[in-house]
Amino acid sequence: MNRQQQSRVDAPVRGAFREPDRVRLECIPLLCALVACTGVDGRTRSEATPAAVRIPFTLTAADNLSIRATLNGTDSVELMFHTAVDSVSMTKEAIARLSRFTADESIAVQSWGGTTQARHSTGNTLQIGAQVWRDLDITEDDNSGRGTDGKFGPSLFAGKVVEIDFDARQLVIHATLPAIDPRFERLDLTCRQGLLFVTGELGVGEGQYTTEFMLHTGFGGTALLDEPFLRTHGLDEKLVTISESVLRDSYGNPVKTRKVRLPSLRLGALTFTDVPVGIFEGALGSQHVRLLGGGLLKRCNLIIDTENRHLYVAPSGLKDAPFES
Repeated sequence: MNRQQQSRVDAPVRGAFREPDRVRLECIPLLCALVACTGVDGRTRSEATPAAVRIPFTLTAADNLSIRATLNGTDSVELMFHTAVDSVSMTKEAIARLSRFTADESIAVQSWGGTTQARHSTGNTLQIGAQVWRDLDITEDDNSGRGTDGKFGPSLFAGKVVEIDFDARQLVIHATLPAIDPRFERLDLTCRQGLLFVTGELGVGEGQYTTEFMLHTGFGGTALLDEPFLRTHGLDEKLVTISESVLRDSYGNPVKTRKVRLPSLRLGALTFTDVPVGIFEGALGSQHVRLLGGGLLKRCNLIIDTENRHLYVAPSGLKDAPFES
């Protein structure tokens, strides 16, 4: 089975994260200073503000962002940074290894494949680098990105500006919008129900088709399109299928997709050519949703400013790396 066939599609899972005023963020001053002093080159990234906190991540073979964290003061875990969730979750397999975890109840959670009942735990503590969140809810799920024990989203950094620096392999958390390197382009960002959307353009033949994409670092592929969009623009017959696969969402539900080769995909001034993209099929394919995954987003350095509804984009060192078929 190739890597695309093994990819996970982790849906926007909501309802398992307490309101922001219930989650307390603490910074350990000395550690914050050490993290903020980490040296990086300034090739295509912003100039970090003095209060910026840098969190290293590993870009996995599945193009997910894996971050080392400590749960409840005792257990070291690898969590995927997932831009399309506003909760914290752990896989069943990872929970079985934890020295401390208490499930208080079972709740209904929504994923790509449907609604599922999942165990839910309250009152947890999570530490990432110098930052500590207390009184945190965690939901159990079946899957996360390969090599990770669970996932968390940008909601942990509510009110902050989140920079994803793929060249330095760091998340940079800014208290306010930093000075922006001129090589970044500012795009409009739509924030809807805790999810992030940006406008992109598909090129097929002589046609250019503008559409909205969800930012989805939980999906390791380049992009996913939906059947209604293709039918509306008469694109289905113009795109040749190169493979088919069945993905699994966070709760193990099957999501059937097929892969086609898209002549071009443009995000702001950045154009990507001969891009292998997936297409939702079946019941999920009838939904009007399109997303950009880690296989494409890693080719950009990103600054997410949700307060001002802007996404800043610059090419990363992976911009012209070959796509995997």
